[in-house]
Amino acid sequence: MLFWIDSPQASDSNFIFIDRDGVVNENRPDYVKNVREFRVYPDALEALALLNRRNISVIIVSNQSGINRGFISWDDFWQMHDAMIAEVELSGGKIAAALYCPHRPDELCECRKPMPAMVSAAVRLFEIDPRRTFFIGDSSTDMEAATNAGCRSILIRRAGQSSLETGTGGIQVFSNLLDAVQSI
Repeated sequence: MLFWIDSPQASDSNFIFIDRDGVVNENRPDYVKNVREFRVYPDALEALALLNRRNISVIIVSNQSGINRGFISWDDFWQMHDAMIAEVELSGGKIAAALYCPHRPDELCECRKPMPAMVSAAVRLFEIDPRRTFFIGDSSTDMEAATNAGCRSILIRRAGQSSLETGTGGIQVFSNLLDAVQSI
């Protein structure tokens, strides 16, 4: 598990967990492999700025198996991360922390979503009550990770994404991150 922390917040802060690819930035079927392919959604920048104004600390939780698959170099991975942080901050947002799982599914690690280890690590570190915390993602593994960690889940279904059975189990569905954040 890779863990990046900007600045720890007080334990009375509100938090939100957000997946990266497909929620914050455009996803690709062949992986987002370098900073040239990394494109942040404008609505995500607005949403992250809104969360910052509401004093809600954002924690990114993202599977990044392209690293261990050999599609993404470590240098490219950290360049994309740094570009995301810079673009978010330039737009008035803030990322408090980011947790990434670099493992392939066949490595059967504990941190890869839908396992809750990344969320659980952040919960312990920041003293977060998961029952009061949303997890916003765009996949069934995100929704399962939220459930497994005890969080409330919100699904992002952007135009052109393949369908996922939704509407059961109280999962709210939105077409973009800004709409989801405005609903909270």
